[in-house]
Amino acid sequence: MTWLRRLSITARITIGSLIVATLFGLVAVVVIRVGVSSILHNATVTLLDNDVAAPVQSVQSNPTGPFDLPGGGQELAVVDANGVILDSTLPTALEDRIDRLLALPPTPSTVQVGDDTYEVLVRAVPTKAGTMHVVAARNDETTSLILDRLTLALLIGAGVLILGFGGASWLLARAALRPVSRMREQADRIAGGETAGRGDDAGLLTVGPAQDELSELATTLNDLIRRLRASADRERQMVSDASHELRTPLAVLRGQLELAELDAGDADALLDDIRSSHSTALRLGTLANNLLELSRIEAGPSSGRIDWRTLVDELTDAIDRARLLVSSDEDDRSISVDFDYDPKRRPSSDSRIALSPTDFGRILDNLLGNAITAIRSRGTRSDTGPVPRPGDVEPSAPAVEDVVSAALHVEPDWVVLTVHDSGPGMPEDFIPVALDRFTRADGARTTSRAGGGGGLGLAIVAALAGAAGGGVQLANAPSGGLVVTVRLPLVRA
Repeated sequence: MTWLRRLSITARITIGSLIVATLFGLVAVVVIRVGVSSILHNATVTLLDNDVAAPVQSVQSNPTGPFDLPGGGQELAVVDANGVILDSTLPTALEDRIDRLLALPPTPSTVQVGDDTYEVLVRAVPTKAGTMHVVAARNDETTSLILDRLTLALLIGAGVLILGFGGASWLLARAALRPVSRMREQADRIAGGETAGRGDDAGLLTVGPAQDELSELATTLNDLIRRLRASADRERQMVSDASHELRTPLAVLRGQLELAELDAGDADALLDDIRSSHSTALRLGTLANNLLELSRIEAGPSSGRIDWRTLVDELTDAIDRARLLVSSDEDDRSISVDFDYDPKRRPSSDSRIALSPTDFGRILDNLLGNAITAIRSRGTRSDTGPVPRPGDVEPSAPAVEDVVSAALHVEPDWVVLTVHDSGPGMPEDFIPVALDRFTRADGARTTSRAGGGGGLGLAIVAALAGAAGGGVQLANAPSGGLVVTVRLPLVRA
């Protein structure tokens, strides 16, 4: 059947239609022949009954004759009780077998004599002279001739119908597959770079007005084209962003290594150069890891599922990590890291968040780390009092503590994570693009002691929230600082 697979769909549909039509035609011919044969047989039986009716009455009324058998193709014989033929219009071949005929049952029987076939009916007639018999016969030659001619006519008609059906199937298949051909031509043009339409429909397949399988196929292929284009755009953007962001630290690292080579004779200067190079290498490693993480997140939806208890555990673990980050720094600034959640309000036991524990912990680490970095990068607080003048005695004032807080709350069908810090906030014109990759404001949240972030922390948070079906909102708090709200939908386990 390999040759059949090499044929076009139109040819395969036409061949399949011809095979089906041929089978139905043959079945129809057989059924019609059997039906007509049954009708002709019943007609022959009726004629035999009519043939013997008059001779039977004649024999009963006058057993000794004369019987005056009718002619006109009616083949009859009257046989006395001793098996002697008294009168007959039967063919000689049947008269020679009269003994066998008398042994037949009183129902019509088929008798083969040479090349001829007869339907024979034997009727016993009780008379004063004993039981006599009337034998009637009909030649089946006419019936066979009718059946043969009818079968030939049926076969010719069926052949014509089959050929017509095959031609119609070919035309219908061509007409039905014509949109597929146009779709293929469009796909070739799209692959060649040609586009048709405007806006979002540019370079997409045309979806017909009919709600049929071809429209569904075109819609599915258009969705695939959009996803492939979006993936290609992300890859191009990723390569462009990575090349842009890696160029500067690589140039810095190369300069630091060249400087280290020049300072080879000065141990202290060489050590400073090595430490600077190590810091730059760490930044490059972090940037590369974040790029890979973004690529993983955007590759597909998350397959993780975590319940409320795991969310709370991840929140407390992230708070502990943030406190260790604060305590490990030698800065004198005091930063308090707190968290809050209502243990009495929790979602149903079968509700889950479509994230893995690691991904939820990454959201917390990025938001808490960004908040701590923003507070540290702000410099001296503006609300600690006026700047002292020379000669003034600086009054003692209580130290103001900076705060980073994370809260986890439950809403109908949602879990809401809120991270608030007392840092400098974010420029209002930067908030709409803050979740984009490699975006950094020109304000207080742009630098850190490590040389500045890569602009990927909030992008990773937004990508993880989006993979779970949620979203991220940024806003400056009226009391100061930035408020980040992450909404994650609840799904059934």
